[in-house]
Amino acid sequence: MTAEEKIITAIEEATGISVSEEKLDAVKSRIQMIFDFLGYEEKTVSTQMVGKKAAPGANGIDDELIKYLEELSRLTLTEDEEKKAKEDLTKILSYIDTLNQLDTDNVEPMSHPFPYTNNFREDEAKPSEDRELILKNALQQKDGCFKVPTTVE
Repeated sequence: MTAEEKIITAIEEATGISVSEEKLDAVKSRIQMIFDFLGYEEKTVSTQMVGKKAAPGANGIDDELIKYLEELSRLTLTEDEEKKAKEDLTKILSYIDTLNQLDTDNVEPMSHPFPYTNNFREDEAKPSEDRELILKNALQQKDGCFKVPTTVE
């Protein structure tokens, strides 16, 4: 059974909905798009690399990925823009690889790169404005409160 068939079976089992013949091509097309994005290819046992996942291109960024990202973002890039995007994404991935090499075992998780404390004031009870003075502005009042039209019947 191929990975595509396993995914379709899992979808059917999880949802209880059978994928009809007329929808099967669309479902397979979407699964293939995901496989392409991840760089997944069906391999036979003899060509499969144990413990390693094959990625498109040397660093994972190739022309197919750029085209796929264009399609997802609904953008149309010129050849120069595609080349620049490919270079930029390659730089980003290499920077992330550099960061992944850092030893962060003894580093405490933080939400900010600098010490941060909330500067809330203490909650103190203070006298409020005079009720009678405020109610002078009311068109109608009842029992010391503003009376307003009913909004819910």
